[in-house]
Amino acid sequence: MPESATGVALNTIEVRFTGGMLALNRLLMTLQNKRMPVAGFTLGNDRDGMRATILLDCQPEPALRYTALISALEDVSEAGPAGTIEMALVETSRDWRKPAQQSGIEAHEDDGTVVASGEPEKMDAFLVALGDGVEDVVRVGPLARPEAGGGV
Repeated sequence: MPESATGVALNTIEVRFTGGMLALNRLLMTLQNKRMPVAGFTLGNDRDGMRATILLDCQPEPALRYTALISALEDVSEAGPAGTIEMALVETSRDWRKPAQQSGIEAHEDDGTVVASGEPEKMDAFLVALGDGVEDVVRVGPLARPEAGGGV
């Protein structure tokens, strides 16, 4: 799990809800009024409704309490922990396939740029394995991957 600026592991919550903008406003006001330590917030929409991915900058125990508060909102259909992955775009003069396989990350090449994704620790190992062959890298911070089985 990635560490935040405060040295505390970030905890990811995935929230699914219906009700449109009014429900989103209720969620945002709850985050604000309960002073939840939000380090990141991503919003998405699909045929089942809206989905918010929230990165909390706190220990796991308070994160579970915040999840319980969020799951009690009237428009929330499910809320629960989600797995965290990291993505990186890498330009390298070195062969990246073996380091990617050894590090246990998924990677493919698209128009000369290597697109890699995996757990943050594995991403660190991959980039270290590439060494001086890295010409340019863009690391996209922690992203959420929903856990199988749903939420709380």
